[in-house]
Amino acid sequence: MNRHRRQDGFSLLEVLVAFAILSISLGVLLQIFATGLRNAGVAADYTRATLYAESILAAIGREAPLTEGARDGPIDDQFSWRGTVHAYTENMPDPEKTRVQAYRIRVEVFWKGLLQTRSVALETLRLAPLEPPGGRR
Repeated sequence: MNRHRRQDGFSLLEVLVAFAILSISLGVLLQIFATGLRNAGVAADYTRATLYAESILAAIGREAPLTEGARDGPIDDQFSWRGTVHAYTENMPDPEKTRVQAYRIRVEVFWKGLLQTRSVALETLRLAPLEPPGGRR
């Protein structure tokens, strides 16, 4: 009589362990893909916000004369913006001698994220001619 029985196939325990390893691996992979998709969406929002901010920054002082103050408004259903213009005098020559005034322009585009409000801010300096005494020429 043969004392060692020949086993064909896998035992139930081996199959259960294999399924457990497979399910854990699939769970980790799905989590990685979900995080990647979420991050891609956030990156797309930051890209759109940056493009909006660049566009608004380029328009300030081009469509109307530069004046100090703040402006804001909606861009679309998701994005809004806020812009400020302030005279910039740090390490600048006397505007009366150069006949130009430097302005610091800051534009911030913001939107509601999943958990918090997100924003992108851009700043630049721009020169504008001083008005001659007594108004425009």
